[in-house]
Amino acid sequence: MLRKNSRLKDTLGPAGIQFLETASGAIERILPHVQVSAWKEKKWSSPESVWSSRERTAIRITLAIGNEGSSSSRSLETTVNRRSVPGAGKAVRMTLDDREYDICKLIAERISEVLTRGASGNSDASIRAIQDAFDEYVVAKHVETYHGLAHMPVSAVFDALHKLSEQSYENKALTFGCVLDPQKKVRDQTAQFPQDFLRSKKYRALSDGFRTAYHIAANGRILDFIDLERFEKKKLTEKHHYPDWTEMIAQASRNNRCGIALSRQGEILVFDEGTLRFTYRYGRWQYWNHAHLLHLLRARARAQRIKKTILGRVVGAIYRAALDVSFRRSGGLFVILHNHNRLRKVVRIGDAIGDPKRNLTDKEFDMVISDHHMRSLSRVVAVELASLDGAIVLDNSGRIRAYGAVLNPKRAGRHRGTEGSRTKAAIGASKYGLALKISSDGDITVYHEGKEFIKI
Repeated sequence: MLRKNSRLKDTLGPAGIQFLETASGAIERILPHVQVSAWKEKKWSSPESVWSSRERTAIRITLAIGNEGSSSSRSLETTVNRRSVPGAGKAVRMTLDDREYDICKLIAERISEVLTRGASGNSDASIRAIQDAFDEYVVAKHVETYHGLAHMPVSAVFDALHKLSEQSYENKALTFGCVLDPQKKVRDQTAQFPQDFLRSKKYRALSDGFRTAYHIAANGRILDFIDLERFEKKKLTEKHHYPDWTEMIAQASRNNRCGIALSRQGEILVFDEGTLRFTYRYGRWQYWNHAHLLHLLRARARAQRIKKTILGRVVGAIYRAALDVSFRRSGGLFVILHNHNRLRKVVRIGDAIGDPKRNLTDKEFDMVISDHHMRSLSRVVAVELASLDGAIVLDNSGRIRAYGAVLNPKRAGRHRGTEGSRTKAAIGASKYGLALKISSDGDITVYHEGKEFIKI
């Protein structure tokens, strides 16, 4: 990040340099679908984050290191763009949203705040502590600002959930849920959420996060212990994105509320406006820009003779199913063929619906499945089909052509010997369409033309 002869190396010291490199990497860790240009060192200027164009295609970030007027003080500057993905439309590729802007701004302000006095003003231990909690600090501050939770430290909630994830109750990993409500305030209560309540084991095990949750006021007071199914009855639409088991807490997160859940795998999920917004998985915080991801997938799956509205619904249904499989950790593979006539070039003989070599049981079940399109299939059923060994193969109208299918693509594509069978199958199938592979660890990887297209 710093050039070899940078005067900042002496100013910051080893701990400060390590902090700067790690903290600046938070942009691409939290926002995996943006790219950061090379950092440029320049004369000191105030820290800022500004849109660099009227179309909001890029954000210019300036870090201030040291105090104004000091000979050793400098600034670092970079530009953040939407990650360029071959084949995607220009507008899809370039436009950034307000929340991504705010996250970039928080990152720049926090780095500048820590390094204003230089590393000499902080002990190495304090620098490392700030570094270790950097991404979580940024996400917590963003959630607090976005929801107006000035008196409810979201970082305390995250910290409490991390501790719960290391505990168990009756030999089962704990799950948990709370709904933060900035529109509600309560007086004349002394117990504070989460610290006062979660000291007691009975309150730690009381909520499961997908059927029940604590309803919390803006000042950290408990309003109620709620049945999520009855709390917000208005149904979510296809515009809302969330894992299927989190539907009720996702519903509860509307009307400017914020829903937070802890899963049995130790993952933290943050919801607002009925949609999953942030996750803590694999030790990393991530912002989910579902609209952008769907635009990219639609652009790649585009085909002749299929209406954009139909294709959009098909892609949306597969994306939702991929989310469900990912958070179930069951693994799966979806393939959308560009041309349904290529089915025989992808699926092993005897594994496609209607194949004459199908056994009697398969033929009987084929009659049930062949009546369904992916866009009308129940999410629960889609996940169960995806959990079978093999792949779900569809044409670009959404009709299911194979399920639990072994893929034997004629054009296998390039792959390394270290890759698993599901990855190799996805790479080969992507020569004939779009392949979404979900690993048993939850990673979602999209392949097209034999190459990795994007990873979520």
